[in-house]
Amino acid sequence: MTTPPPARRAVQTAAFTLIELLVAVALALIILFAASSLLISSSRSSSDLQVRNDLLQEQQIAQNYLIANVREAAYVYPQGTTLNLGGGKTTKRPGGGAWVVGSATVPILAIVKAPELPVSGCSASNDRACYKFKAYYPVVRQTWVDDSAGTQNDPGADPSNEDTWLLIEYTKNLMQTTPPTITQLTDLAPGGLNGESGKLLLDYVQPAVTGLPPLFEVPAAGPQAAGQTRVTVNLSVSRAASGKVVAVPARASTDPATWVQPVLIAPRNVGRLNP
Repeated sequence: MTTPPPARRAVQTAAFTLIELLVAVALALIILFAASSLLISSSRSSSDLQVRNDLLQEQQIAQNYLIANVREAAYVYPQGTTLNLGGGKTTKRPGGGAWVVGSATVPILAIVKAPELPVSGCSASNDRACYKFKAYYPVVRQTWVDDSAGTQNDPGADPSNEDTWLLIEYTKNLMQTTPPTITQLTDLAPGGLNGESGKLLLDYVQPAVTGLPPLFEVPAAGPQAAGQTRVTVNLSVSRAASGKVVAVPARASTDPATWVQPVLIAPRNVGRLNP
């Protein structure tokens, strides 16, 4: 029997069979798939966290601003008040119809904020001395985007969140150098607020669904007094991103009643205006 030369024998010893190569390739593919899945999962988690952090920061800024204004209110429009904010593009009520304070499906909060300076100095150039009518209400996101394209109020298209709400602030200075009366403010509501525009305050507000507490809870009609009049804000934001809904506050339950963290506000200037 002839013995192969040493060099040839070495080559034969080092060679891999086809089965060994296939097994090696399969193992490599499994490792590569596992690594890519981990990378994708990590990337999605990072993206979800970024969306949540952005929502949380924007919600806190808007909520603190709203709370500060309501706390300085001299009058809170009670449940059942009909408000005419005009027919402008920035005051479109979701579903149409009139704005009614206390509505559970399309809520609106309206106040009159006390001035920072003596009202005797109220003028167009010194509005810090003027009483201010302020309203906070929702507008359907897609409706707002369609009407504000290219302006500073345009939040940009987001097809996955067309039906979410935007929270809007509407402000009208009451140009008078004496404090208004409650009767004047009541008469102002149905027809004396036209001509102003709303401004975007917060994006991705959770629309009303069955079981969700109303965005705003306001007092019933009647005398208002400091320490007794209360406004509750139930603000919740949510955004669909990468096929997943990210919400603030985080939703520990499917029950919409648990989706908010109520904030109770006691306006400090109510009860000071004459009837």
